[in-house]
Amino acid sequence: MLKRYKDNPIIGPDPSAKWYSKKAYNSTIIKRDGAYHLLFRGVGDDWISRIMRAESSDGINFTIDNEPVIAPEFPWEAKGCEDPRIIYLQNKYWVTYTAFDGTTGRAAIASSDDLQNWQKHHLMFPQLEHIQRENLPGDWSKSAAIFPEKIDDRYLLLFGDNHIWSATSQNLIDWESSPVPIISARPGYFDAAYVEMGPPPIKTKHGWLALYHGINEFSDHRVYSLGAALLSPFDPLRVIWRSTKPILEPTEPYEIIGLVDLVPGGFEALKNINVDGINELSNKHMLGKAVFCCGAILEDETLKLYYAAADTRICLATIDLDSIFNS
Repeated sequence: MLKRYKDNPIIGPDPSAKWYSKKAYNSTIIKRDGAYHLLFRGVGDDWISRIMRAESSDGINFTIDNEPVIAPEFPWEAKGCEDPRIIYLQNKYWVTYTAFDGTTGRAAIASSDDLQNWQKHHLMFPQLEHIQRENLPGDWSKSAAIFPEKIDDRYLLLFGDNHIWSATSQNLIDWESSPVPIISARPGYFDAAYVEMGPPPIKTKHGWLALYHGINEFSDHRVYSLGAALLSPFDPLRVIWRSTKPILEPTEPYEIIGLVDLVPGGFEALKNINVDGINELSNKHMLGKAVFCCGAILEDETLKLYYAAADTRICLATIDLDSIFNS
């Protein structure tokens, strides 16, 4: 079904790069005026996430800026600006990202005219109270992905990493969420324990394609895969089809071994671990496996996925739409 780029990964951590010496992952992509613009989450020696920008003429070979374009400024994002998702609307670029204060992840939004200078707006769901997993606070609101066009005179988005909920807006800044999820976990499938929104939805001839992540089980050897759902072209908040198998799952060595955020203890544990430690965890089946996609673009009938492998590096894979809908 899916073809990985033969020279994956296309971007990885660089020990000499201050802002992504440890990890370069969870990227989003947009193509404008013949150029590919990539934003990705970089983690440096201080283990704080910042958003980096890269540009390419072919979608494979990227030149990375020396400085981050979005970095922590406010208390609610003191420990990181994570996992960007980009669209172009109202003659502006809009990026949603996760603002992490060390305890809670909350959806935030910023806009730009040039991809370099970003104006941050307030948190997207400051009053959110949803039923969350693992005793997380009610205003936990990761993985916001905006539809790239206005629908029925309103803007729409999907968000969430417990269930996937919807929200609407009249101005792209102030959002009202629905308490009823449109996608939830399914017992017996690759997404039996958990679902999380992926890139911004993509318009196809069949309807809106929503890519999302699924975890099979909550355990040390959980697997984070990528699935797909088709949303009605007439009512984008109604799911009319959903893949029974993942379209992308970690199988390659570069997708399995890395500084996976799912290690017991999370970032605090990763700070004190080396390659030998990662390999030992993997051999003991204590290292989760993960592919994660915040960015995808459709060219002709081929979908290009820019995805994170093992929470450490950025890779590219392609798949035609018919293969997805036949899954």
